[in-house]
Amino acid sequence: MATLTYFLISLRPKQWVKNVFIFAPMIFSLHMFQAAYIWRSLLAFFLFSLVTGAVYVGNDILDRGKDRLHPVKKNRPIAAGRLSVRAALPAAAALLAAVLLLIARFDREFFLIAAFYIGLNMFYSLFLKSVVIIDIMVIALGFVLRVMIGGAVNDILLYPWILISTFLLAVFLALIKRRQELLKSQEQPGGPARRTLQSYTLSLLDQMISIATATTLISYIMYVLSPDVQQKFHTDKLFYTVPFVIFGIFRYLFLAYSKGEGESPSDIIYSDVPFTLNLLLWVAAFILLVSH
Repeated sequence: MATLTYFLISLRPKQWVKNVFIFAPMIFSLHMFQAAYIWRSLLAFFLFSLVTGAVYVGNDILDRGKDRLHPVKKNRPIAAGRLSVRAALPAAAALLAAVLLLIARFDREFFLIAAFYIGLNMFYSLFLKSVVIIDIMVIALGFVLRVMIGGAVNDILLYPWILISTFLLAVFLALIKRRQELLKSQEQPGGPARRTLQSYTLSLLDQMISIATATTLISYIMYVLSPDVQQKFHTDKLFYTVPFVIFGIFRYLFLAYSKGEGESPSDIIYSDVPFTLNLLLWVAAFILLVSH
């Protein structure tokens, strides 16, 4: 029973909140009140969450040595020795195989994206996480793939701007994550345990964060001002949602630079009321504007 409990913990259900990007195409195509779209998006969210969970287990197995040197990650079941590799590896492989079979029966394009995501993460864990800047871009690509899944299962055409905005926002989040990891690693004896962190500096990351902040805001503004988007939603008032996006990004920067948070975006969503409330208000404002 304890083994099962630790395996479920290793699936990191708290991190599944990242998969809400799957709902973006349904919401922004005005199908969020139609049962068929809701059902398919929910099913895709659940299945892909199991995929990401199994991938997390694989990452924990590969990184267990380095995780033991991390002040927080050392408490993960595999790194702490509470869940053995002999138990975790076959369980994760069996779960992944079963879920992929269900996804293949559900939607072929979803299956191809999920398979690509798994391959990308395997390559990332083995090689790409040690390549400066590429490691950031791979993390960001994972969020774009989530949006693509939401479009695939509901047969929704995705505008380039939503993919670009998603990618830039994910780059922003990944850079903040790296910055906080670097700060914490510098407080440890011996310095950064991860090879990539040894190549980053705080000044470099701060410069890239500034660029990512600006480009993310600009891309969203261009998205809401795009004639194609305005024609699709039959409104030119989407620019009213820009203040919510500005507040959300600035609030995230405040939490990162003043409170030392940001290593885990999901923790901020769960714990910071102003940020989460603003996120909900942004979604509500967007829906309200496109519904009239």
